[in-house]
Amino acid sequence: MIMIRKAKKPAYPAQKDSFIRMDGRTAFLAALFITVFFLFIQLLVLIYSFYVVENMGRIISGMFSRSEYYVELILAFVENVTLLYLFFRIEFRILARFAPEARQPWLLFSAMLPAVCILSAILSQVTGIWFKDELTAYQYSIIQFIKDLILYFTSVLVTSLIYLIIKNQERIEENKNLIIENFRNRYDALRNQTDPHFLFNSLNSLSGLIGYDDDRAHEYLEQLSSVFRYTMREHSVATLAEELEFAASYIYLMKIRYGDVLTVDVRVPDSVREYSILPFAIQTLVENAVKHNIVSRHKPLRLVIRLTDDETIAVENNLQPRHGVTPGGGLGLSNLSERYWLMFRKNIRIEASESRFRVEIPLIRHAPPPPAGDGRETKQQKN
Repeated sequence: MIMIRKAKKPAYPAQKDSFIRMDGRTAFLAALFITVFFLFIQLLVLIYSFYVVENMGRIISGMFSRSEYYVELILAFVENVTLLYLFFRIEFRILARFAPEARQPWLLFSAMLPAVCILSAILSQVTGIWFKDELTAYQYSIIQFIKDLILYFTSVLVTSLIYLIIKNQERIEENKNLIIENFRNRYDALRNQTDPHFLFNSLNSLSGLIGYDDDRAHEYLEQLSSVFRYTMREHSVATLAEELEFAASYIYLMKIRYGDVLTVDVRVPDSVREYSILPFAIQTLVENAVKHNIVSRHKPLRLVIRLTDDETIAVENNLQPRHGVTPGGGLGLSNLSERYWLMFRKNIRIEASESRFRVEIPLIRHAPPPPAGDGRETKQQKN
């Protein structure tokens, strides 16, 4: 039985502390603001007409002298706010449901136009009782139709603007999380490599080689230095070649410790070694395999690191979990999954069967440029 799953996307509440959300409150406030804005524009037009257009002052004075006009004004204001609120609520739901699909929201917005036309015709018949005055029913319907279309297209424009603002807020929040995650990852990697158990095992292995095989002891010390040097670098993205070189140093240390019962077969062509990958990605998978599986003379551990047809790096091992260990349930994989989603919007893929465990991590052809100073090492670090 084979279990295949994608690692879960990290659930960061991007809108939790946002000043704007796609909810009923935002819809009502936006509808109220737009209606007030249009009233303000109408007021400016009336003021301009009062002083410029001949006889307009008398007409305007007659309008405001009628008590019915104020009732009509209030009813028109309520109607416009209600109509805009309805538009916003529908548009918010469409974007919340179909936002990942680039074209679907706009197709649905276009499909709403017939409904807007029908709604406008109904409203023109109902409100015409109060509003049409000297206008004919046909003239008032045309005015109502134009006004409703203007309100609808304005609502679509404002909805798009609100959506872009929210997405920008999410990106800002995720960038903060990514920075925090990268710092946490560098700290965890450094802490893990300087863990007393790791140091004890490394120094114990080195001590066993000194005097017995000085050449291998020297090589072991070089590889140990390479591991520490890579860990101390400040870089958010690495090339596959760099990561494989680091993983090779780490594997060398593990093979000195476990001997022939640990084998690692690397099958990665040179054509993809300049692709990008997250630092410590391959090393984390190798470390997890060694940490969570039995490695003994009777149960040797075999790992394969290879390129798949989908241009991902697969790290696969025979499954022989230690007692109480659940494959794929460690913090290392969870951390790696979150980093991949935050940095590249990609998922790692996990496959598990009764005898095999496999993780695929994406390669990135065009990675984002690293921040200024990324990857630089001081002389002290190099030494």
